[in-house]
Amino acid sequence: MFYEKIIRPILFLFPPEIIHNFTFSILSIFNKSKILNKFLFKICYFSSSRLKQKIFGLNFVNPIGLTEGLDKNGKLSLTWPAFNFAWANLGSITYEAQLGNKKPRLWRLPQDKGLVVYYGLANLGAQKIVQKLQQDKNRFAQHGIWSISIAKTNTVPLEEAAADYAKTFELVKNIADIITINLSCPNVKNFTGLQSPELLEPILEKISNLNTTDKPLWLKIGNDLKQTELDAIIFLVKKYKIAAVVATNLAKDKTNLKLQSPDQNKPGGVSGLPIAQKANEIISYLYKNSENKYKIIGVGGVFSGIDAYAKIKAGANLVQIGTGFIYGGPLIVKKITKELDNLLLQDKFQNVSQAVGIEASIYNLKNE
Repeated sequence: MFYEKIIRPILFLFPPEIIHNFTFSILSIFNKSKILNKFLFKICYFSSSRLKQKIFGLNFVNPIGLTEGLDKNGKLSLTWPAFNFAWANLGSITYEAQLGNKKPRLWRLPQDKGLVVYYGLANLGAQKIVQKLQQDKNRFAQHGIWSISIAKTNTVPLEEAAADYAKTFELVKNIADIITINLSCPNVKNFTGLQSPELLEPILEKISNLNTTDKPLWLKIGNDLKQTELDAIIFLVKKYKIAAVVATNLAKDKTNLKLQSPDQNKPGGVSGLPIAQKANEIISYLYKNSENKYKIIGVGGVFSGIDAYAKIKAGANLVQIGTGFIYGGPLIVKKITKELDNLLLQDKFQNVSQAVGIEASIYNLKNE
C-alpha cells in the first residue's frame, strides 16, 4: 500500500521511460552486491510447498515469472530472484544491436491499469548481452532461472528470419535455462509478426535442429490471433515438440479494448489489464487443444493472486507479469504468491498443478 499510495504517484509524475531507466540504475547496484540482494530477498520472499513445481526439469519456487520487455539487456539478471520471481525472461534480444523507435515510446494508461509500448526491440545485441550475463553467472553461483527471449533483427527481411533467429540462438543457448522465441512484436513499426505457418515453420525447424541439448523452447504468440491462426501454430508446436506456448504478447488491435486513458491512441501494443480477458481465452483454447503435448505460460493483466489463479485455472502452468510490477511495486510477487497460496488452500489443492485447466471450459474464443 505504501508503494501504491505514496511512491507510485510520485514516480508517475515523470515520463515512464525516464523513471524506468532511473529505477534500473538504482537496482543495478543491487545486481552487483550479494549483501543487498540478500536484504531484498528477506523483504520480498514468500515460499509455500503448494506453489512449487518441477517443469522442464527445472525447479520453480512459485508460478510467477518476469515477462520479457522489462529487462531488455539483462541488467538486473541477478536481482529478479530477490524480488521473489521464480524466473526472469530477459530480452527480447536480437542478433544485431538496435536503437529502437524514437522517443517517447512508452505511455501509461492509469485509468486502464495498462501501458502502450512502442520500444521497437531496443537492445544492445546478443553478443554484448551474453557476455554480460556470463560475467553475472560467474559472480553469483545462484543466479535463478533465466529464460532468454530472442527476436528478429528489424533490418533482416522476413524470408531470412530463420537464419537470424538461429544466429542469436547459438549465442544464448549455453547461458539460458530456457529460450523463448518471440514471434509477435506489436511495438515494432510495420512488423506484423512471424506467426503465419510459412514464416514460422522454417524458424522452428532451424532452431529445433540446433537444439541438440534439448533446451526447453518456449514460443511467444500475440493477443490478436484468431482460432484458425492458433490452430496452425498449435500444429507446428506439436510437430517440433515446443515445450511451452507463452500467451500472450501485447495487443496491437485496440478496437475492442474499451480504453479510457488519454494516451490510448499512441502507437504500439497494449499491455496490462485491458488484454487479460483475451489472453485467458487464448490460454483456454491452447489448453483444450494441447493433448498434454506442451505447457502454457500465461501473460497479460496479472496484478493479484486472483488474476494469476484465473490464468492457471484457464490452463496456464506458469504465469508471467510485467505491467503488474510497474503498478504494484517491489512487493507485488510476494503479494500475488501469498494470495494465490490462500486461494489454493481454500480450494483444498495440495499443489498449484492440480488447479491447471479446471475452468478452461468457461472461456470461449471467438473466431473473429
